[in-house]
Amino acid sequence: MQRPQNPPRGTIDLLSPESLSCRYIENLAQRIFESAGFQEVKTPIFEATEIFVRAAGEASDIVNKEMYTFEDRSGRSLTLRPEGTAGVVRAYLTNGLDRKTKPVKLWYSGEMFRYERSQVGRYRQFRQIGVEIFASGGVLIEFEAITLALKLFQELKIKDLVLEINSVGDFESRKIYQEVLRSFLKEHENKICPDCQKRSESNPIRALDCKIPEDQELYKQAPKIKDYLNNESLEHHKQLIKLLEDFNINYIWNESLVRGLDYYNNTVFEIKTNNKTLANQNTICAGGRYDSLVKDFGGDNTPAFGWALGLERVMQIAEINLKQNIDFFLINELGQENIIEIISLANKLRNLKFKICFDYDNKSPNKQFELAKKLNAEKIIIFKEGKLILKDLLNEKQFVFENSEELIKNII
Repeated sequence: MQRPQNPPRGTIDLLSPESLSCRYIENLAQRIFESAGFQEVKTPIFEATEIFVRAAGEASDIVNKEMYTFEDRSGRSLTLRPEGTAGVVRAYLTNGLDRKTKPVKLWYSGEMFRYERSQVGRYRQFRQIGVEIFASGGVLIEFEAITLALKLFQELKIKDLVLEINSVGDFESRKIYQEVLRSFLKEHENKICPDCQKRSESNPIRALDCKIPEDQELYKQAPKIKDYLNNESLEHHKQLIKLLEDFNINYIWNESLVRGLDYYNNTVFEIKTNNKTLANQNTICAGGRYDSLVKDFGGDNTPAFGWALGLERVMQIAEINLKQNIDFFLINELGQENIIEIISLANKLRNLKFKICFDYDNKSPNKQFELAKKLNAEKIIIFKEGKLILKDLLNEKQFVFENSEELIKNII
């Protein structure tokens, strides 16, 4: 039988030390989120297709080009989740969280799936960490959510961060602006890409999120949404900006920032990095307010805010130095007749939370010592006749013990 081929295009195997870094970031995120009263939610890796269509919008690129959709054996249309928010909103309603103490603050991590061109920092199976907050319509919850993301990146020692922020207005402001922008797109219809020509009919604002350089250059001349914000939306935006300034958090007001999903209103933001490692995929965290989505899913009128970060991108630029060292390697010089004592000591030390390895194949003592060094063992314990010799390989110190109980007593 031939060796298996590489994993499917757009997917990767995550091995140590990358897998250690992934777990480290998830654990760090959990600590930061739970310190602010967030609770973890884990949603299914696939949902009914209509969940994502309803959230992202039928005309969105996610629905039309990127979703992995299939029918199960009962003919039901299911989709591997392309983003986290829709599933969390569904879980919020179906599990009765809308009846819990408000606000409801949730966080998640897990795999997402989008069929798109693979490149640095962009995969077809990728991991996200995100937060979703329900039943709070003020700017304080937005400020807390954004600063939690910044705190996470700060602890990961990610430098050269840029916070870009904008307001896409409330639904009244957006409706007026959409008509103005639609007229602009129609006027320049022969200059924009086919996708943007379609967007001009279904959702003109989405055109501003186009990644084609020529279109982006043209859209610099487009009407700005800030000129069409009503007093309520403008005041909301000003309050958030004041909070950022009061806490000396640098930001850029990016008037072209709209995000690529239909459900956003008022605040939207992205956190980018100038780190060259990620090339053009330099957005590492993004999100915003979505006050209509819970109602669109059949719930009450519920304000909400959330964001998600791309874990693979963050891993590439975070300063994480983790080694999968072991604490003790047990070297057996007495042969197979001593294996019970080896296993017994290994179990006792593992119960004390130490990382323990030993030889399974009755190798020579020299071969066992070589294996200990390859595994980056910090200490070795040598079983000689009637003695246990503890060697500290880092400090080159040696101690002799009469039995395992004496050894354990001296190392804990």
